[in-house]
This record gives sequence, C-alpha cells and structure tokens, in this order.
Amino acid sequence: MKIVFCDDNAAALEQIRSQVEVFFRQQGGPQPELAAYTSGQALLAREQQVDIAFLDVEMPEISGIQMGVELKKRNPFVKVFIVTAYPDYLDDAMGAQVFRYLSKPVDADRLRLNLQEAVRQYHLDTRAYPVVTEDGVVVCRAEQIVCIEAVPRRVLIHTLDSVLVSTQTMEHWKNTLSLPCFYQTHRSFLVNMRFVSAIGRDKVLLKYGDRQMEAYLTRRRYSQCKDLFLQYLERVR
Repeated sequence: MKIVFCDDNAAALEQIRSQVEVFFRQQGGPQPELAAYTSGQALLAREQQVDIAFLDVEMPEISGIQMGVELKKRNPFVKVFIVTAYPDYLDDAMGAQVFRYLSKPVDADRLRLNLQEAVRQYHLDTRAYPVVTEDGVVVCRAEQIVCIEAVPRRVLIHTLDSVLVSTQTMEHWKNTLSLPCFYQTHRSFLVNMRFVSAIGRDKVLLKYGDRQMEAYLTRRRYSQCKDLFLQYLERVR
C-alpha cells in the first residue's frame, strides 16, 4: 500500500504523517510505504500509483482537489482525504468524489476511524470478483462495477470499461456483492451507489465517465433506497 501526503505547511504535513505512521504501527502487520511532499507538482511528477492520499486544499501550484482528480485518473480506487482549515471547499470535494473531508487541526480519533474505513475499503476494492462468461473468466473489482442487470436468459455486468455477459445468476451476484455500496433496486438491477446521480420514484440514474444509464426502482423500495443512499453519502463525507 502506498500513502502520500501533500501540504505546503511543513508542521501540518509532519503532524498528519506521524499520526498515520502511528496508526499503522499499532495495527501491526505489513507497513505501508509513506511519502510526503510540500509541492503538488512534485507529487504528481513522482507518484503514478497511490492508494491513499492526504491533500491540503490551498496549495500555490495546484489545489488538493485538482491533485485528487489527477490521482483518480491514474488509480480510480485511490482514497483521497482532503485536509483543510476552510469549510468552503466541501461541495467541490464531494463533486470530485473524495473519500473524506478532514478539518484542521485534524482530530486524532476522527482520523483513526476514517483511516480504518479507508483501509477496509482498500481491501474490498482490491478483492477480485471473477465474472464467468461463455468465452472465459474476467476479473473485476467492486469499484469497477456500475451495476448488474438481469435480462432474459442472461445477466449483464456493466463496468466502467465494458459490458460483460455473465453466466452466473442475479442471485449469485446479490450474495457475492454483499457490500454496503450495492443495493438491489429491482429484481433486475443491483446498483453501485457510488455511481448514483439521481433517484426518482421508479428509476435510478447512474453516471460514470461520459456515460449514463437508468435502473428500474421498485416503488415499494423507493423510501429504503433513498434512505440508504443518504446514509452512504454521509459515510463518504
């Protein structure tokens, strides 16, 4: 696991780096690789594959949010923590799908709890899910799966890159993807809430990249779907 930090305030940078280092020492096991930068440009020039990033918002060359967007292009599964003393950037941070937004000075207990969740999500995201097709087996990770759609005599796996035709049943996928981010909106759809853009009375809009699609929503599940989606958004704040 690779964790990076970027803040032009050296004292703030060392404080959070030290807190993270202590967290992993207390956890035991393999220790992550840590790298700290006072320049966003330097970070982006040297780091190609990052798993967790702690980024200050206000930087002289490039903002932490812009850095986060670039790191996500290189690794869509990176967990970006935006760290700032200013609450005005919360909407921008959520729009960029950051993992958490931490206020300075960073509370040690809040950091520990959110870092635990980031590590848990990291292990979930890197877990391989084999999709069995008539042509062979394709391995996907949870964050690559936009939704599962059951159509007559087959099941479609909509991913960020393609649509796979699975020989496995919808019941198989419902049991396999038993993660908090997945919800069965309809007997024919299992959606990843990470990609939900809007929830209507009978449909859910999913957006990913420059594409979008609609999933059916059973009317009796509308309230539960809405509540669970709001809970999901609260967890990723």
